[in-house]
Amino acid sequence: MKSWNPSTALRAILLVTTAMAVLQPAQAQQDTARSYQFSLEECIQYALANQPKVQNARLSREASRERIRESTGKLLPHANITGSFTDNLKLQTSVIPDFANDPNNKIPVQFGTKYASAVTGQVNQTILNSDYFLGLKAAKVYDELSVRDLERTAIDTRVQVSNAYFNVLVSRESIRLVDANIVRLQKTLKDTRARYDEGVSERIDVDRMQVSFNNAETQRANLERLQQYSLDVLKFNMGMPLQSTLELEEDVKSFAGIREMPDSQQYNIQDRPEYHMQRVQVELNRLDLKSKRLGIVPTLSAFINYGVNWFAPQFSDLYKTGYGNSAMGLTLNFPIFTGTERIHQVAQSRITLKQSENDLTNLSQQIQLEVRDAYTNYQNNTTSLLTQEKNMALTQGVYDRVVLKFDQGVSSSLDVVSADNELKQAQSDYINALLDTLISKVKLDQAMGKIKVQ
Repeated sequence: MKSWNPSTALRAILLVTTAMAVLQPAQAQQDTARSYQFSLEECIQYALANQPKVQNARLSREASRERIRESTGKLLPHANITGSFTDNLKLQTSVIPDFANDPNNKIPVQFGTKYASAVTGQVNQTILNSDYFLGLKAAKVYDELSVRDLERTAIDTRVQVSNAYFNVLVSRESIRLVDANIVRLQKTLKDTRARYDEGVSERIDVDRMQVSFNNAETQRANLERLQQYSLDVLKFNMGMPLQSTLELEEDVKSFAGIREMPDSQQYNIQDRPEYHMQRVQVELNRLDLKSKRLGIVPTLSAFINYGVNWFAPQFSDLYKTGYGNSAMGLTLNFPIFTGTERIHQVAQSRITLKQSENDLTNLSQQIQLEVRDAYTNYQNNTTSLLTQEKNMALTQGVYDRVVLKFDQGVSSSLDVVSADNELKQAQSDYINALLDTLISKVKLDQAMGKIKVQ
């Protein structure tokens, strides 16, 4: 049997402790670094559940509900208990007539005891208070404002996620086109080298093909990094940890129907959450004006209380005998005249209401203008996309014919390089037009109020 070695046990403990310290961060990272495979709609639903802005909007919604409960609570009875303890270090002296001897003679006397204490409990109930009832109504209107704010935040999140999603898809399409270019350039470079080895082509032809091939590989590496960044932007807009793995199920072909031109007249201004938010603001300003006008209405409340008083010349005898008291009654406050303050407050509220009504009218015009602008951009982008698709097909045909002539010795390598540059430019124009079309369609749907929360 082996003897116990303290140094060996200590090394074992240190080894286990070190292993736990290394594995715990790895385990924590594994908990957050998950893998997902989402479509666009699944990305949006994930964002609506996890995006901090949407979560804050939901919290604001809960806060508005608590505000309604707060306004309701003001109408319930309010009870409180107050207590006091007084040590009269020197009793107050009063002067009274000497009724026992000569009333014309004044003598000093002291009333009260050195120690006094009191406890009173009172219940108050509001019977009439215009501010309380208008506040309750305003809280309900404010609750609708929080609902519309949540709706607007969710719609903005949908738009941001959609745009980021399309950026990733377009980056992937760019890589696909570059990969096709690399395959073609690699074949052309290989054939050019073979002809150079046979003495048919010149060294300059090989170098030109090599330069084009190197540029294509560099372009692909840049696009790979850009795609990864676009994917990180998408995960950020979704509220997903950046270390998570996200695979997209769709490609640009999945959104081929996005080119269908909608009717620019088939929309309703009231489908926009901004319109409802401004309308709610008008209602809040109208309630504020009503509150200022009702400032002259009296307030009425009822109360009932019960208390106990204790008096004693010595502290030890203070709480031996208590004297109860109770009262109930009504309190009426009627503001007869408060200067001209209320008049000017009413005038200010009336001006604010008129401004909010003007803002609502202006917002209606602004929404119509936004729809026309978004519709024009979408029309232009879809037309440009169709043109760039044709141009890319034409430049691809030109490139293929130039390469064929180059293989036959009819054209030069400079013609091939020039045709390759034209093809890359056409592909770049196509990618830009594709992204502009996808994003402008989302903007058009947003302007027309066709993007819903769910």
